[in-house]
Amino acid sequence: MPSEKSIIKIRDLNVIYFRGKSNEVRALEDINLEIYPGEFIIFFGPSGCGKSTLLYAISGLETNITGNIFIDDKDIAKIKNKELEYFHQKKIGMIFQAYYLIHSLSVLKNVVLPQMAINVNKKEREIKGIKLLDHFGVKEQKDKLPPELSGGQRQRVAICRALVNEPDVLLADEPVGNLDSKSSDEVMTLLKELNKNRKKTIILVTHNPAHLSLAHRVFYIKDGHLIQTKVNEAINKEVIEKKKEEVTTVSKDLEMLAKSFSSITGEAGNLLIPFKAKEIVSEVLSNMSLEEVDALERKVENLLVTGIEGHSKGLTNYLDKSMEEGGMGLDKRTAEKIANKIKDIVEEIKVLQRQEAERQEEKQKPAIEKETLQIRHYLFELFDYRADDIASLSVVDEAIKQRLKDEISKSQFQKKIDKPIKQGGAGMDKRIAKKMAKRLELLMLGKYK
Repeated sequence: MPSEKSIIKIRDLNVIYFRGKSNEVRALEDINLEIYPGEFIIFFGPSGCGKSTLLYAISGLETNITGNIFIDDKDIAKIKNKELEYFHQKKIGMIFQAYYLIHSLSVLKNVVLPQMAINVNKKEREIKGIKLLDHFGVKEQKDKLPPELSGGQRQRVAICRALVNEPDVLLADEPVGNLDSKSSDEVMTLLKELNKNRKKTIILVTHNPAHLSLAHRVFYIKDGHLIQTKVNEAINKEVIEKKKEEVTTVSKDLEMLAKSFSSITGEAGNLLIPFKAKEIVSEVLSNMSLEEVDALERKVENLLVTGIEGHSKGLTNYLDKSMEEGGMGLDKRTAEKIANKIKDIVEEIKVLQRQEAERQEEKQKPAIEKETLQIRHYLFELFDYRADDIASLSVVDEAIKQRLKDEISKSQFQKKIDKPIKQGGAGMDKRIAKKMAKRLELLMLGKYK
C-alpha cells in the first residue's frame, strides 16, 4: 500500500464545538492519517469517541473543521459548492445504520435517485438500478415500498443506492447496527466482496470487535484522538501477492461504465435528498438513542401530514425543550439548525416531485393504476387489515385512485372506506380507516403532489 499514492490524506484535523466557551467539546484532535486505493479501513472505538465525526468530516458533511482533508489531492474544505455536489455524487457513496430510504418511493426509485441528480435518462438509470438490485439479491423487491422489506433487505437497497453512481469510496457508519446477526453477517460479506472484487475503498465505522479481521488496517480512536493503528498482516500479504495481476487486468465492466458516464453533463441541482438527510444525522444521531430517533421521526411525520409551513418554530421548540418536558433536550442552536434542515428536505422533496411529475405526465393513467394496487397492499400490510370480500377491495382501490387524482378529499376518502358494505363502502373499522387516510396523505405528500 505505501508505494501507492493515497486516495485520502488527513493532516492536523480538529473538530471543536463551542470553541472557547465553558461547554467546549473537542470531538477530534490532531488527526493525521492516509488511506490508499482499495483498502478496507475500520475506524474503531466506543460510542462517542469521534469515529463517526471523522467519517462525516471525510464525506464533507461535517464542515466545522480545522486542518486539511485531501481526497485525490483536493482539499474538500476549499472546494466550491458545485464541485462538492459532484464529489458527493461520483466520488463518495454513503451507507448508514438507519438506511434513509424514502418510504413513499419504490425500492427501484430509491436506488436510482442519485442517477436523477446527474441527469441520466429514465431507461438507463432503471436498467442500472435493476442490475444492482439483482446482484445484491433484492430484484424481486423493486416495486415494493421500503417499509415492506426486512432490515437486511433495506440495507442491501441502501448499498445499491450508494453504488449506483460508481463511487471510488464507500463510507459505512455502523451499517449493521439495526440488524440481526444473520443479516449483519450478510451485509458485512457484501462489503468485503465490494472491496475485494470491485476494488472499492471501504471505510467502516464500528464498535464491534468481531468485524476487525475484515480490515487491512484498523484505526483505534478514543476521546477524539487516534491512539493506535494496527495492520492485518494476513490480508495485506494477500494484496501484495496479487498486486501485479490486478494492475495488468482491467475490468471490462469498469471500461463500459467509464464510457457510459463520459458523455453525462448537467448540474446536479438539489435532487439528491438523502444527502441532505445525512447532514441532520451527522449533527444528532451519534448522541441519540434509537427511541429518541423514533420520536423525532414521528414528530417529522406529523409535520409532513399537517404541513411544514409555519411549523418550523414549533419543531425548534420541541427539539430544544428538555426531556422532562417531553422534548429532545438539544441546545437551542442545534435545534434551530435541525429544524431548518428538515424544512429544506421537505422543500427539496417538492422539487423532486415536480420534476418527476413532468416526466410522467404522459403516462399518468397507467402509473396510477399500478400505484393504486401497490398502495393498497402497503396500507393493508401496515395496519394488518384483511378485506371481507372482493367488493370491498374494489371500493378501497377506487377510493385510493380518486384520492390520488384529487377527485375526493381526505375526509371523503375516510368516509368512503369506513362506510358499511351495504351502503357501498368498504366496511372498515373507523379507527383503521382514519389511520389509512392519514398514511395515504403522507404517501401523497412524498410522491404525488
